[in-house]
Parts: sequence; structure tokens; C-alpha cells
Amino acid sequence: YPTSKEIENKLTQLANTYPEILRMFSLGKTHQGKDIWAVKISDNPDIDELEPETKYIANMHGDEIVGRELMVLLIEEIAKGYKAENKKIINLVDNLEIYIVPSMNPDGADKVRRGNNDWVDLNRDFPDFTTSDNQNDLDGREPETKAIMKFQRERNFSLSANFHGGAEVVNYPWDTTGDEHPLHEHILQISLDYAQLVPGMRDNYRFPKGVVNGYDWYEVNGGMQDWSYHWHEDLQITIELSNKKYPNYNVIDKYWKDNRESLLNFLESAITGVGLSNPKGGSLFVKILKEDEMIYSTISSKKQFFKVLPKGRYTIEYSGDNLGLQKKVINISHKSIYL
Repeated sequence: YPTSKEIENKLTQLANTYPEILRMFSLGKTHQGKDIWAVKISDNPDIDELEPETKYIANMHGDEIVGRELMVLLIEEIAKGYKAENKKIINLVDNLEIYIVPSMNPDGADKVRRGNNDWVDLNRDFPDFTTSDNQNDLDGREPETKAIMKFQRERNFSLSANFHGGAEVVNYPWDTTGDEHPLHEHILQISLDYAQLVPGMRDNYRFPKGVVNGYDWYEVNGGMQDWSYHWHEDLQITIELSNKKYPNYNVIDKYWKDNRESLLNFLESAITGVGLSNPKGGSLFVKILKEDEMIYSTISSKKQFFKVLPKGRYTIEYSGDNLGLQKKVINISHKSIYL
């Protein structure tokens, strides 16, 4: 496998080759001083547009390597496809802000071990609303965890996935509690949509239809998946890509071919939803109703708000500074609606 430095060089080469849609930047440093690189993909990469934001994070466990390789291939695929005027990819790049972090744990990747340089399991290092570590603060956490927490705080992600190895299955929330997730039906469908196109998931006798509820599989406390939604309302799933965590490098092409379409489709599913602009900031109160039943409510202080929703008819009620009470009925089909 490439070293973390070789991955950095490849990302730099892609960013320099396709500057019209790619921006590469560091989220922070590891214990060993390595950069945690992220790539933004957008038709206007230097502008913070009112568009849905989605992200992929891989290789938080250093010895689970397939996701890192697929993320680099995905960045290249999108860049080349956009230049070649591939309609599906143009739709993604023009209507989303896509962020990809190929390796959250480059120290662990170079040492071929699960934990970071200090042997800490990063997927047990996030705040957890069901334990005593239930405050969303940075104190006492690993540098890689802090980098992701700061990144999430600065952005407005609405749909994400993180990539692991050791099985072939899509794991959906919650991981830390047996309670049903508030968006259970939607996240289950997104998970099924991903798994049905991947032979190793779809045909997996261990996990019917290639999906599993995280808590039903095994309890995870301090995981990134549950943290992302509980504190930031970023709907995240965990995608286990390979039965072997560190398979022979020559099988990467097979995993890429098996997952390519699902990786693109998952991003595409982030396009459908409702967005609001709140340029002056302050509190924005939002309620979403379907068939007169409230399915979601929040108070947002960010200048942009976006909620991924399945296709359908909704009533959106929102209010905030200088807005008054607004009520709109919308039909979400194949694209986002902005109010």
C-alpha cells in the first residue's frame, strides 16, 4: 500500500490537475506531525454556497485500509468525470459541496495498526450522549478526533459516511443505544440502497440485505457515527467495505468496481431535501411536518440550514430574527428546495 506521504502526493497532484473543482486542505496534525488531508469538491470550490454539504471519512482505524484507497479513486473519478461532462457527476458537483477525508489516521495507517500513534481507538474517542463523556468538548481527546470535531463545527454537513473494514455491511445508527433513531426509515432505506449494488453486501448470509443496526450488532460508545447526528444533526452511516481489514493490494480494483456506483448514489441522495438561508445568523427555528405530523424540529444558529429528506410532500415552518413566522408547503422530488 502507499505510504501516507504517497497518498498526500497523489491528492496534491489531483488538486493541481483539476483546480476548477478541487481544493485540498489540512484539518490538523497527528501526534507525528502528519497532516489530516481533506479535499473539497464543488463547481465553486472557493465559495461557501447554499448547497447541501456531505462528507466521506475513511481510515480512522489505521489497519482498515480499503476505504482510504477507494476515497482517492473516488476523487479522481469525480474530477475526470466532470471534465468529461458525465451527466451524473456534473449533477453531483454542481449541486453539492462534497468533502472527502481519505485518511483520518495516517499515523496508524503507516504503522498498520488500529489505533493512532498513542494506540488510541479513534472510534471510541468522541463524545457519547449515553455515557458520562456526554459533553461535546475537545478536552482530553486525540488530535485526530479534535480535527474532525472542529471541522464538523465549522461546516453544515447533512449526510455523511465513514468507512471501515472487517465485514461487508452497511451499519446504520444508533451504535450506542437500542432506541430507534429519529430518522430510522430514511437512514435504513439509504443503507439498503447502498448495499443492494455491492455483491459482497447484498449476498451476505450473515447480514440480511447487507445492512445491520449498529447496536444490534455490537454496542459502540464514543463512536463518530452517533456523535455526528446527536450534536450536529449530520446523518451518518458506517460502511464496512471488506472482510479482511488489510487485504492484498491487488484486490482494491475489485472493491472499487463493486462500490463505485453506490459511492456516487449515496452522494446523490444528499441532494434531495430542504435548505434555508439565515445570513444574519441568530436563532432559526425550524419545524418539518409530513401529513400534519411533525417529523423534525431544531434551533439552528448557523447561516445555512439544510435537511436531507426522502422524496415527498412537506410543510416547513420556520422563524427567526427579522423573518417572522413563515410556512411553506413543498414537494421534494429529485432536487433540493431552498426557501
